[in-house]
Amino acid sequence: LTFEITSTLVCMSVPLGRVYGEAVRHYKLPCPDDDAMKAAFKSAYGKTNAELPNFGAASLANEREWWRAMIRSTLDQAGCTEALDDETFPLVFQRIYSSFASPDVWAPCPEGASAMRHAKERGLVVGVCSNVYPRYVDQNLPLLGLHRDLDFAATSYEAGALKPSRDVFDAAARKASHVNRLLHGRTQPDVAPGQVLHVGDDLEKDYLAARAVGMHALLFDPDGKAADAAAERGVPASDVIRSLAEVPSRIDELLGGAV
Repeated sequence: LTFEITSTLVCMSVPLGRVYGEAVRHYKLPCPDDDAMKAAFKSAYGKTNAELPNFGAASLANEREWWRAMIRSTLDQAGCTEALDDETFPLVFQRIYSSFASPDVWAPCPEGASAMRHAKERGLVVGVCSNVYPRYVDQNLPLLGLHRDLDFAATSYEAGALKPSRDVFDAAARKASHVNRLLHGRTQPDVAPGQVLHVGDDLEKDYLAARAVGMHALLFDPDGKAADAAAERGVPASDVIRSLAEVPSRIDELLGGAV
């Protein structure tokens, strides 16, 4: 069983624009409203990702440098010129960057931990297969208690490619195979794609990409916004779930129902 992390296992508990806006306002600097900050973030994120793809994995020393560039671009596009002062920007940057390692910003998506626990009780290997960088695995998952039933992590940063590339899914399968041998015996064969269930919130990068490499998949769509697009792409309605509480029953179904 593998999960995407962002918006599947881990969700934001406050509006993104508010996090950026509050960091600027903390230093009594002028700042647009939270909606404008969010719009600036979206634009800056796209620009920075185009210039430095995959959080700068191939070109920067670490993802922190990527976020420094991205946050600077966000503040610039939001018109927060005073926050870009040479002595002021490091303060604002640190406040924003630190906020995203805090339980004030992140919360576990409901029922994710229960789904992971059920998978472990059924004897499965549990991992994440995600377009993220190391801090998510090193800090954010443990911060929310989501590390306890996690056996491995396959990230885009480590794989050198972003989903929907099969490279990330192949890395997940290799790690799952190794963990399976450690847990269940060294003679266990490799885990085949058809033995993996992937759960994620993105139609292209999670559901369709996982299916393309032969995995089972569920599209996590808590707000019902992806249902029409999924239907147009031929996704069975039974593969679109509104809650992670639906994952255990799919696990049982794929395992033949025996408990």
